Amino acid sequence: MNVQQQQFGSVACIEFATDKLNVLSHALREALYSALTQALSDESVTSIVLYGGEKAFSAGADISEFTQGTHLTFPSLHDLVNLISDAPKTIVAAVAGQALGGGLELALACHVRVIDAKAKLALPEVHLGLLPGAAGTQLLPRYIGVSAALNAISTGKPLKLADLTQTQLFVSLSQAQVKQDALAWAEANPQPVVHIKHTQVADAEADVLVAARAKLDSQGPAIVQTAILDAIQAATEHDFAQGFTKEQALFQALTETDISKSLRHAFFAERMVKNVPGLDNTISAQHIQNVAVIGAGTMGSGIAICFLKAGFNVTLIETQQAGLDRGLGLIGKYFSQQVEKGRLSAEKAAAIQTQLKTSLDYADLAHVELALEAVFEDWDVKTSVLQKMDQYLPQGAILASNTSTLDLNQLAQVTKRPEAVVGLHFFSPAQVMPLLEVVRTAHTDDQTLLTALNLGKLLGKVAVVAGVCDGFIGNRMLNEYLRIAGLLIDAGASPYQIDQALENFGMAMGPFRMCDMAGNDIGYLIRKQQLKANPNKKFSGIADLLCEQQRFGQKTQKGWYDYSTGNRRGEIDQDVLALIDAYRQQQRIVPQQFSDAEIVARCINALALEGYRLLEEGIALRESDIDVVYLAGYGFPRWRGGPMFFVGQNLNQFQQQVHTFAQDTVGDASFWQLPNILSQKLSA
Repeated sequence: MNVQQQQFGSVACIEFATDKLNVLSHALREALYSALTQALSDESVTSIVLYGGEKAFSAGADISEFTQGTHLTFPSLHDLVNLISDAPKTIVAAVAGQALGGGLELALACHVRVIDAKAKLALPEVHLGLLPGAAGTQLLPRYIGVSAALNAISTGKPLKLADLTQTQLFVSLSQAQVKQDALAWAEANPQPVVHIKHTQVADAEADVLVAARAKLDSQGPAIVQTAILDAIQAATEHDFAQGFTKEQALFQALTETDISKSLRHAFFAERMVKNVPGLDNTISAQHIQNVAVIGAGTMGSGIAICFLKAGFNVTLIETQQAGLDRGLGLIGKYFSQQVEKGRLSAEKAAAIQTQLKTSLDYADLAHVELALEAVFEDWDVKTSVLQKMDQYLPQGAILASNTSTLDLNQLAQVTKRPEAVVGLHFFSPAQVMPLLEVVRTAHTDDQTLLTALNLGKLLGKVAVVAGVCDGFIGNRMLNEYLRIAGLLIDAGASPYQIDQALENFGMAMGPFRMCDMAGNDIGYLIRKQQLKANPNKKFSGIADLLCEQQRFGQKTQKGWYDYSTGNRRGEIDQDVLALIDAYRQQQRIVPQQFSDAEIVARCINALALEGYRLLEEGIALRESDIDVVYLAGYGFPRWRGGPMFFVGQNLNQFQQQVHTFAQDTVGDASFWQLPNILSQKLSA
């Protein structure tokens, strides 16, 4: 940490820098408080410039202090805000890079701001289940108005500086010389400036707050939005001191909610996932610029798009020209749509596509550093492709596979360099879904794994390390979730009640609506494979009956739902309910009644229980890694933290529920057993 003070005439410049983008830790707050106090007591100083460097004014508060309860230790951010805003000398914030959360509040506490035109200013606390806790809800409405402030605080989106030139947010937008411009402004304006906190909110726009309240739903995050509205309303109705007190009470209450605890868990889990224990810290990732994707189907084309967007040179390889033409069509269509939607200029889209080459010859692998196969999920096809990759790739290149069901340990062994084989399991559509499972085989060396993780970062993916097993982390858990949901139908629930219960819980899509979207024929094949491995595994037979009637989901207009009327979410189908009734009668099952709460408990507990088995087997490194997989790839509600965090909040209840479900004769008692790792955790 480095806090320096220089004096330019009568202007003191306090410049601060840390290796973590000026996160406002207690140590930095203490140093800033001391430097400011000294400058304010210096009679030769008429005004002060506060500057955090080119990269960041400040990336915000130290979030870990909220959990530890040390964020109010003197000097807190509140103390800094009060010291600055009450200062008898003008304090100018010179803002470049990022000013996020508490960092922006620090800038708002200053009397004046000179802001780099390219700076990113935002109050993203809502993503942590919080509201700005250092006067952000009181000051921002005073600077830019209620409507604009409400939008910024409730969404967490960056401020559009060009739209705020007529507000009091800043005195000027600087073009890459923010420090010099701030010093010049301070020197030209030595007289004290009255802080905006001493004024009332102009044009209170009460109707804006009323309209925003009317739009709130009953979901958990509404608690956070309601608190934000309450805080901003306090800014319109009270003076600064009273409004600030109200903000503090609301902020403190939010820190204790399950929603904020869950969102903060997600925040830290996504940062922890990058740390893989045991890797050789003397090894660095290989440089990758030229990649090849083998297979130009929907998945291969999507993966190629990911690499192209990230600036890689891509060679797309197929065995037939027709396959290449199809892939080129998919890639071209994607970039055309991006242009139509205004996300890319036509020139940029064209330039990106010049990085793409196509080939029907594996010899063109000779110039790439990494090749990834995305061919048909068949053992003979995969092994043939991997062996050709092994033959033509240069020494030191990485062989990656997108397999989702085949044993990657065995696939690696068909090559002469198993240490250079790694799984890169993309999720469909690859160019949209953020999750990437990086699958480490029993042979993958540290450099290959590090390179794969770095590649995930360059692609903008959330990369999670997984070991080798059927389905890796995400799909293995999903298969049990779907299986238990199917057995619930046997026992008496309807697919529509199950979907609704889980969607009300917060899942992006219920299990049966999801199967209809993916294709019920895919689930059919997975069940057959699992039954080959374990003939005694218990499945509902209803999904198979649907497939026998060609009800594969959206692609056939009928699945669990009826899509024939054009409703993308589908409509309840009486034929499906009749099929279920007939199946129960045939199986002599007396249907039970299930509450929505029990449906949710069975399905979410199934996810977590399989997650604990993955931990016990060493397939997943941490509980939090599993949560990241489900937050990034499976539509688990972020405000619930992930399946492992959710059940971990009350493990005793989880244990009791698992024991109860094991007694159900229609369910699967063998599944509802506690793995040793969980039994040990409960007894600890």
